[in-house]
Amino acid sequence: MTSNSVKVSVIIPVYQVENYLERAVDSVLAQTLQEIEVILVDDGSTDASPLICDRYGRENPERVRVIHKENEGLGLTRNAGVRLARGEYIAFLDSDDSVDPHMYEEMYEEAVQGRYDMVMCDVEIIYVEEGRSSVVSSYPHQTLDLADYIANGNNITYSVNKLFRKSIWEENCYEKMLFEDISLIPSLVTRYHNIGYVRKPFYHYYRRANTISTTFAGEMIDIIQAFRNFIDRSDPAYREEVIYCAAKQLYWNMFQSRVLFRADFIGLLQEYKKDFLLNPYLAKDKGLQKLLDEIHRQVIPENMICVHFHRDIPQAYLDEIHADFPKARLLTADENNSGLQHAPESVQKALAKGNFSFAEEYVALKLLYEEGGIVLQPQMRANLNLKRLRLNSIFFGFEDEEELTAGCFGALKGHYVIKALLDSYEGDSIFNQATLPLQERIRDLLLLHFQLKVNGRSQLLKHEVQVYLPSVLAYDMKNGENCCKKTECPIPEGYELVSEKMLKMWSDRLMENWNLYKQEKNKRHAPPIKPADVTVQAPSQALIERELEERIQEVVDTYEHSTCWRITKPLRWLARLFGR
Repeated sequence: MTSNSVKVSVIIPVYQVENYLERAVDSVLAQTLQEIEVILVDDGSTDASPLICDRYGRENPERVRVIHKENEGLGLTRNAGVRLARGEYIAFLDSDDSVDPHMYEEMYEEAVQGRYDMVMCDVEIIYVEEGRSSVVSSYPHQTLDLADYIANGNNITYSVNKLFRKSIWEENCYEKMLFEDISLIPSLVTRYHNIGYVRKPFYHYYRRANTISTTFAGEMIDIIQAFRNFIDRSDPAYREEVIYCAAKQLYWNMFQSRVLFRADFIGLLQEYKKDFLLNPYLAKDKGLQKLLDEIHRQVIPENMICVHFHRDIPQAYLDEIHADFPKARLLTADENNSGLQHAPESVQKALAKGNFSFAEEYVALKLLYEEGGIVLQPQMRANLNLKRLRLNSIFFGFEDEEELTAGCFGALKGHYVIKALLDSYEGDSIFNQATLPLQERIRDLLLLHFQLKVNGRSQLLKHEVQVYLPSVLAYDMKNGENCCKKTECPIPEGYELVSEKMLKMWSDRLMENWNLYKQEKNKRHAPPIKPADVTVQAPSQALIERELEERIQEVVDTYEHSTCWRITKPLRWLARLFGR
């Protein structure tokens, strides 16, 4: 096939899709449009995908072209295919999806007839695990009203349900980021106004678990920049429609899809506060009022504060911050740049005696008060879950049933509770005479002014100060709630560091829950009251013991599957004890 005869170039980025690639390629080779080429761009796959690409290239040399390159991500992989494309129009197909046999013929004919820059179709979403499918219509009418489509249409961010005139890609390209579609495609729709529409669900999108939403961590923050690009790079003539379109997608992301990044989305809303609050579409849409309410919400800034005197910040600490919080601002201080010459006398005395931790805690508090953010001591390891805690105005956490942790806590800039803690370092109080650590100052302050209950349980004090379980900010109990944990000493791979007091508390809680479960079970299955003259035979002791063993085993099995082996050891011990 000569370059002049190619009507549509279909670009398929390929990465680790050996189980799905053949279906995608075969669906293009089965197209009723003959003047079509397939460009397979292998993005450094390490499975059998490169071999599958090469086989298609050998078997279909006139129609299939193959590129192998180093891994760069979806956007740059599509760009590589665009550079090789010879067609009048360009289409993109994800390698784990498929297309209807008539898709490119009908969309190409629509493009030529209407002299369109872009043609779109509907999308069939196939929910693989659920065994069902649904069709998402892009627009309710055959002829597009562009302003109405931007504001009220569907599938606007998709690359794969559209046919693009090749000249569009001489002026535009994808960026190296996640959510490259959101970043680019909606703005193209606003800038290339001549758009056609075929009202048929030609594109088959297979939705599975473990997609991009779950396979990346901190890089997911790219979605904020993607929406920023969406808004800033669109045609200003459609600004109100673009803001409304973005608002609907932000609502879905904030409250349904990517709730972990809610604080980041709130920051984006505040960045465009005027546009959202004055938008006429949003003013009429009561369903999005919750989104507008979030604009006024204060969130803890993503500042990570680490103070380290006479010790280096561990590389693992820095690596995890970079991986999970790539856009975070890391604020560090050591003995050389902490401004200790202006510190209270209690801090300077402690430092002179070599009590570096006392001085570190004071400087961390001072930075927190001045900048806002989250204090992370060098021995702590945070994970992506910590993002959700930014929705508090201030938070602390228990380390066990009695103590609070000073290893991880956070607050808004200038918070009065942090100021009160800073003030406690002034004067000749018992705190300073005994050089009491920060965790005791926090506990006593919350006891005195906020009626903290020293029980290791989650509490919201006076509707403001959030105190978390030990499994949230001190130890990882494998319950899915952990945001930060201690790593003060080396431990074997596959194990977790847990204090003896914490392990006892956790075991007691398990037994408490087990007893509550038994009580509820007995209530639900209590036998009906029999008339007094009816003799009821009591169950045998063997039957009682067997049923007890079964119930114990159910709980043990539950925790064996959800919790690491070393953590469930207390449960197994308790089970053996009951067995005796």
